[in-house]
Amino acid sequence: MKTKIYFPVIVAVAMMTTFLGGCRSTDEYKKLAQAGTNYSNALNQLLDIAVESRINESSEELLLQDRDINRTFDNYKKLSGSDSNLIELVNRLKKHNRLLSKYFHLLEDLAGSNAPERTQTAIGGVIGNLNIVGQTLRINNNNLIKNQEVFQGIGKLIVSSQIRGALKEELEKRNQTIMLELKTQQELLNALSTQIKGDLKEIQEKQELRLVINPLLEPTVIESEDAWITTRRELLTQELTAAELETASQSLGDFQSIFQDFVEGRSNSARIDSLLTDIENLLSVIEKLKPKE
Repeated sequence: MKTKIYFPVIVAVAMMTTFLGGCRSTDEYKKLAQAGTNYSNALNQLLDIAVESRINESSEELLLQDRDINRTFDNYKKLSGSDSNLIELVNRLKKHNRLLSKYFHLLEDLAGSNAPERTQTAIGGVIGNLNIVGQTLRINNNNLIKNQEVFQGIGKLIVSSQIRGALKEELEKRNQTIMLELKTQQELLNALSTQIKGDLKEIQEKQELRLVINPLLEPTVIESEDAWITTRRELLTQELTAAELETASQSLGDFQSIFQDFVEGRSNSARIDSLLTDIENLLSVIEKLKPKE
């Protein structure tokens, strides 16, 4: 059963829309909520494609090696080790995102709660777990996050004077921590999109050899010529789709600055419109990469 992930930044954005006191229309609020739903779907599918493309690439490599010489069990385990590492990373990223989502849901509770102390206690527990997962992601993925200095310059935000009470106190206390965790997600997602592009290129080259070139070199006639043509066309256009995916997925990083704008009391409807378009483009590219039924 698929686990639904609620993207934390849009939860925060929608929440800020409510708490800043009617300065935005109902239509814009719905637009932000839709962006959150679309992002959640895109993030899930992007992470799934990262795993699928890595496993497919290593499987193609194993088959390629097997045509030259039989592999040993140790050879297999060594090559499949990167698959396991990526699956572990993706699972941590999903946990990280669930914790961020829970934090923002608690912020919403805090704003309307008659017992803020209880909510603040719950927030403290979530932040503790979030810090642990985030620190693990930053330390254990130096191969993906090349420049660790990107985490050093994150300062505290000036919370808008329109936000008051326990909510304002909480945001003033932890906004720097949340910005750090959002930056962690952004850096890892950018790296994963580049990695997916590389894996898809390798898959394309190996499958072209196995499914297109080798059948032509066989002395027997290709049984299904139409299927061969379709396979060749799909493989030769796959690299273009992979490049589109890398470009489209960069838009996910915009959520960090959107959160900052809303905390600091700024708004930009045109930017939200652009973001919605970017998310739709990303979902469209992801759909192209899904296996055909």
